[in-house]
Amino acid sequence: MKCNSQTRNVAWSVIFSLMTTGLFAQNVGDAVRYSQFEVGGTARNVGVGNTMGSIGADMSALVSNPAGLAMFRRSEYTITPAVLSTNTSSRLLSGKGNAALSDTRTAFNLHNFGVVFATKPLSANWTNLNFGIAVNHLANFNRAFTFQGRSQGSLSQRFQELANGGEGVDGFETGLANEVSSIYDFDPADGIYDVDYDLNPKANLSRGQTMFSRGSLSEVSFSFAGNYNDKFAFGISLGVPMANYSVEKIYTERDDSTAAGGAIPYFSDLRYSEQLRTSGTGINGKIGILIKPNQVLRLSAALHTPTVYAFNDDYTNNLENNYYEDRREQGAFLGSEATREGTFEYTQSTPWRIFLGAGLIVGKRGFISTEVEHVDYANNKFGYDEYPEAQDEINDKIRGQLRPVTNVRIGGELVFDALRFRAGYGILPSVFQNDDTRSTVISAGIGYRKDEFFLDMAYRHSTITETYYPYITTNAPLQEVENKYTIGNVVFTLGVKF
Repeated sequence: MKCNSQTRNVAWSVIFSLMTTGLFAQNVGDAVRYSQFEVGGTARNVGVGNTMGSIGADMSALVSNPAGLAMFRRSEYTITPAVLSTNTSSRLLSGKGNAALSDTRTAFNLHNFGVVFATKPLSANWTNLNFGIAVNHLANFNRAFTFQGRSQGSLSQRFQELANGGEGVDGFETGLANEVSSIYDFDPADGIYDVDYDLNPKANLSRGQTMFSRGSLSEVSFSFAGNYNDKFAFGISLGVPMANYSVEKIYTERDDSTAAGGAIPYFSDLRYSEQLRTSGTGINGKIGILIKPNQVLRLSAALHTPTVYAFNDDYTNNLENNYYEDRREQGAFLGSEATREGTFEYTQSTPWRIFLGAGLIVGKRGFISTEVEHVDYANNKFGYDEYPEAQDEINDKIRGQLRPVTNVRIGGELVFDALRFRAGYGILPSVFQNDDTRSTVISAGIGYRKDEFFLDMAYRHSTITETYYPYITTNAPLQEVENKYTIGNVVFTLGVKF
């Protein structure tokens, strides 16, 4: 007969849970989230594949290469609303015959809003000295997916590994698991925590998870740039990125076997929900140059300092575990539920970024531009002021799992009187070690330009394939989920020159 939950629980210290393991919820994916982005900006920039940094005279240059600000000959302001649609196909790869499920989400945001003040300096050698302020969209966190299927393994085995690996039941997750009897010390003399799944370690459980996230990353830029003799331009920019992110995950397991006593004695089902809300603000600097050897060729380079963020996490986790006192003998049906809440403040430093670009101006017929971006994502670092051991542990994981990548983008614009036709293409390798997959970004756009105003529209299509693990285990079956994202972004820009 299985003991009831009260006889197997030990005391839980709420204060301890808020000061130790529960606080350090950051992982390698969080490091990537706030350091990997595809600049939105204006519809013109989106249309040419995010390559306006080597051409200039676009509000998006304040984020990529501030020297492009010097190419403005007149003052102007822009506003860019956008519609984002994300379709996700998810399939549990663990187990056999699990079907893929789809989910579609639509979100509205402001891709860009800004103003550039172009001035004519007193010196004849300086063509322009310009100042700009803009808000540009860097990343969108609106995602949703659902997977369902059958496979071997159990979430309780993760709790068991943590408890037997030295954490005991004083950790954030293990404390929850022990309180609801997902893990238990059947023989206190050995100090080893057990789980029901050990009674039949090859059992297939019905499992699934629903995830929904929202939020964005945008940056306010304050930039200054100068154009010397229309041959050389330089620019500097102070960036203040602002991040907000929220996610809710609901994971379930169920022993739905019709065999007498079920596939696993005692266990019936569990439900684990996680809610996280993150907000943060950072600061960074950028410097860029743009060289015009002649009227056809433009060469550009930019260097971005690391962004230093100050983040605040608020999180709530809930675990519900249901089981039978003795399922084979039709014993009592028992169950319990526990909730933990916490908050944590920490910092993140992102990697340096290097941009090199080139553009060819085809008379009055348009241009072709390309840009190469190099980032070493292994240089992401989290900072926990009073917890150096936890800080070193997560930063070691980042260095061990992430790598440097080089992103390549190419785009162009054709001019027919007042009309502009644009296209762009980008290749973005995976930032994870031992992962040869690549994301591709395809874009197209159209514009209408007059002396005093312009209207632009663009569409960007990107595909991303990722491997997702609802929980991590070392000695037990790992649940592997394939998520395929198809993202469509429609962007509109209204600009007025003055």
